[in-house]
Amino acid sequence: MLKPVIRTVYLTDEYGAEIEVTYEVVFSSRKTCSIVVKPGGDVILHAPKRLSGRAADEIIRERQDWVLSKIELQRERAQESPFASLPKEERAALEKKYRSAARILFAERVRYYEPLLPAGHREVAGIRIAAQKTRWGSCSSTGTLSFNWRLMLAPPQVLDYVVVHELCHLCEMNHSPAFWSLVGSILPDYKVRRKWLTDNGTGLLF
Repeated sequence: MLKPVIRTVYLTDEYGAEIEVTYEVVFSSRKTCSIVVKPGGDVILHAPKRLSGRAADEIIRERQDWVLSKIELQRERAQESPFASLPKEERAALEKKYRSAARILFAERVRYYEPLLPAGHREVAGIRIAAQKTRWGSCSSTGTLSFNWRLMLAPPQVLDYVVVHELCHLCEMNHSPAFWSLVGSILPDYKVRRKWLTDNGTGLLF
């Protein structure tokens, strides 16, 4: 598997100013390209294995208006965080408190929702509190559930949605119709909760 490549390209904004943008090219067996602008403004180009550096730059340039607007939006959202102006030491201390509280709360919510799963599901092997940059939770093949501590900054019903989502992977290790049907049987309004996370998740940056 090819390693990701870091490239720099110069884009032109709506005022004609030249802006330097550094982005990451992630290669895979896919046949098409897609651009993602992550929380904080990092740009990632998902591309086929044989895409050249020159072609990658051209793809970014072709979408420069969209890329620049997304970078600005994500950076603005990051600055909206109530913790953005805190000194580094205070942020670290606050994060430690949130992580500690998360270990207790997530364990509690897992205990609450696990009995609602169908009989015969895989058992929870453990609960891990993490700080993923792009994921709110995950379920390993061994049954370990991982949750992003930043969900402590979200409304309780949104945190519960992520808990139920990962618990349902103990029954369905995919996102098939059967999986979503199971999620919906436990949280009939899961789409509303999921949309909140999609619309507001970047505001949970710490």
